[in-house]
Amino acid sequence: MVMIIAIALLPALLPLALLVIMWRRAPRWRGDPWLYRVMFSLLAALLAPTLLMAGHGGLPCPTIGGLVLVLMDLEWIGQLQVNLIAFGTEDTAILSAPFLFVFAIALFIPLRTARPATFGFDDDAAG
Repeated sequence: MVMIIAIALLPALLPLALLVIMWRRAPRWRGDPWLYRVMFSLLAALLAPTLLMAGHGGLPCPTIGGLVLVLMDLEWIGQLQVNLIAFGTEDTAILSAPFLFVFAIALFIPLRTARPATFGFDDDAAG
């Protein structure tokens, strides 16, 4: 039970917490708006549900949980197989299409939280 919590639950809580912090702090974001969009999209895509494939079956899990399981299964970097469809080893793999789909959607659709953000100082408008 502890292993399930450590592998599946805790890795999903970190991107979720960072996503909520970014969403709440969007109006005060002082950096590049595209950096905000890329980071927001990456965190959202890490939470996207995907399939963890091992043996003859698949188990739905968040992308970050499947990524942790795949990386724990690696014995050496030469085992890693990466393509557009899947990411993993011969024994375990996760589908990468849900990650890429959510990343593209979140990156290119205007976010409501990013619109009211001012990317300068308030005094610049006053003159």
